[in-house]
Amino acid sequence: MTRTKSASINVRLYPELKQEAEKVFAYHGLSLPDAITVFLNHACRAGGFPFELKGARWQDPVSLAALEECKRLENDPSAKGYRNVSELIADCLEGVDDE
Repeated sequence: MTRTKSASINVRLYPELKQEAEKVFAYHGLSLPDAITVFLNHACRAGGFPFELKGARWQDPVSLAALEECKRLENDPSAKGYRNVSELIADCLEGVDDE
């Protein structure tokens, strides 16, 4: 079966970034559209970004503490778990007075 490329993407970016990216991908024998296609294929296979995202935005103390708590609970066999969202909501509402 032959697939025909018919969808397009229009992206606005800094000319310097485009030129730099074109050089990087040309070194590997790819055009910029080919490189974007490779990225999108990998992202679809991975179900998200095909690499780890890092940055200051994720380094705030509250987010880091929440991630650490998630890791701790994930490895704690005595931590309470739920089979579905309905169980979680029911547990959260348990003991709440209807006003």
